[in-house]
Amino acid sequence: MVNKVILIGRLGKDPEVRASQAGKSFCSFTLATDTGFGDNRKTDWHNIVAFDKQAENCGRFLKKGSLVYIEGRISYDKYTDKDGQQRTSTRILANTVQFLDSKTGSNGGYSQSYDPSFDQSRGGYGSYGSAPASYGAPAQQPPTPPASNGDFSATFNDEDVPF
Repeated sequence: MVNKVILIGRLGKDPEVRASQAGKSFCSFTLATDTGFGDNRKTDWHNIVAFDKQAENCGRFLKKGSLVYIEGRISYDKYTDKDGQQRTSTRILANTVQFLDSKTGSNGGYSQSYDPSFDQSRGGYGSYGSAPASYGAPAQQPPTPPASNGDFSATFNDEDVPF
């Protein structure tokens, strides 16, 4: 079975970094994504939670309006509120947070990923001794589209961009 979520959107407010009772850092923020175009446009809001060093970096480099790529899993939690009502919360637990703003914006497109092979208590990555090549590397640039006559106005309109 697969539980994987991929989102690209903008932060709805500044991230909040806190520590759990066990002393682990976590960062919470809301992410807006748009679907549809024109009059059919709809904004969906997602609750995102990042952990540990990734959480600290989100708190340091992100702010309201920052453009980010999130990869993680969806989590549903049930709880009873102060009025005794059963409630359900939905969160995205982020494994990867990639900052997509320009270099003058956030952190220049660098990503922070959770890697289960990383063990800080042993000084890093298992017996391999080095981080994976993609850790902390600049974000990959999309491939260049094939050459054309340069007239995209018939197929692309600035109003079609959801952000």
